Amino acid sequence: MEFPLFGKNVLVTREASQAKLFTEQLLKNGAEVVEVPLLKIACKCSKENIKELRHLDKFNWVFFTSVNGVDCFFDMLEKNSMHIPNVKIAVVGHKTEEALNRYGYQAEIVPSRYDGETLVKEFLEKYEDIGQVLLVQGSRSRDVIEKGLSEAGIIYQTLVVYETIYNMDAREQLQKVLETTMFDFITFTSPSTVEAFAKLSNIEIPNDTIVVCIGTTTEVRANQLGLTNVISSKLFTIEGMIRVMCDITNREDQKTWN
Repeated sequence: MEFPLFGKNVLVTREASQAKLFTEQLLKNGAEVVEVPLLKIACKCSKENIKELRHLDKFNWVFFTSVNGVDCFFDMLEKNSMHIPNVKIAVVGHKTEEALNRYGYQAEIVPSRYDGETLVKEFLEKYEDIGQVLLVQGSRSRDVIEKGLSEAGIIYQTLVVYETIYNMDAREQLQKVLETTMFDFITFTSPSTVEAFAKLSNIEIPNDTIVVCIGTTTEVRANQLGLTNVISSKLFTIEGMIRVMCDITNREDQKTWN
């Protein structure tokens, strides 16, 4: 069995409940993994949200932009003995689609590229007579889908179903691992994780540490905040990130042998 990341130290910064799968896959590839969750996710089961959920039947489409959005949305429905009406569903990517499937629902559209810009573009190209859209998202979600729908004249409403907050309790742990471990790769799975890292750490990342981002949006944010040696995966998933790390390691090994 091959372990393409054998001996490589990888820092995983994503929220704790979602870090497990990422860590498991990294371990299977031979990496040494340190988890420091820099974010906390809290579902927003407010009276206002519950009131909005009671009027879901006025919408023709529901857009989900993250796994957290799916989980918190259906958690509120279940706790309040409600069900999603006969609407069509759009999701931003494959992982969000998988989360939706766990609740017994299928997505009508998954974009070819897992980002909001592509979702809006392909959605508008494929569908007419769209009706009203409910956009389910988090407190730190980007506004690209809102702008795209608005520019197209689509009637939409946003429903913020979870809060993304910095995990301030992780500051000491982050500082310690950065001081004691030479990481080959530091990973970020959202712009928010990059922002949390910048807020919670005052240690400069060594030049030979590679920052691996889940996609171009996260990569752009990392560059904006002064991180260097930044790269993103073409496939906007943790599997894509692992493939990037494996490819880099393979090229390094080839140089060593040559």
